[in-house]
Amino acid sequence: MAVSALHHVGFVVPAMAPALRRWVDEGAVVLVEPIDDPIQRVTVALLDVDGTMPVELVAPIDPEDSPVSGRLKRGGGLDHFCYTVPDVATALAAEEERGSMIICPPVFAVAFTRTIAFVQRRTGLVVEYISEAEVTA
Repeated sequence: MAVSALHHVGFVVPAMAPALRRWVDEGAVVLVEPIDDPIQRVTVALLDVDGTMPVELVAPIDPEDSPVSGRLKRGGGLDHFCYTVPDVATALAAEEERGSMIICPPVFAVAFTRTIAFVQRRTGLVVEYISEAEVTA
């Protein structure tokens, strides 16, 4: 499986507005303004923190019905690493062969106009794969 690059790290927050304010107050620059992703049932924003790895803030649209609700019950925070790949389906197949569990099959990501999918590795690490190429919904 060819991984092109680490795209971002995901950070789960209970609410976007106060979290975004705090990160910006601490020097982060907004690369992608907050956008609701009804497919994932979250609001996301992408930030540049000191020119290092981008950080994706992820907040539930509805705290009772969101894939990040469980993470928030454990306090939120660092959630996943996202890697760019030429083909998301191929990356998922390789992960399954290694014993990873698919927790979100390939779907369209509104904020990035790309295909994404998530796996959880046996170590507990959650990995997101994002396609190199943009796609249409």
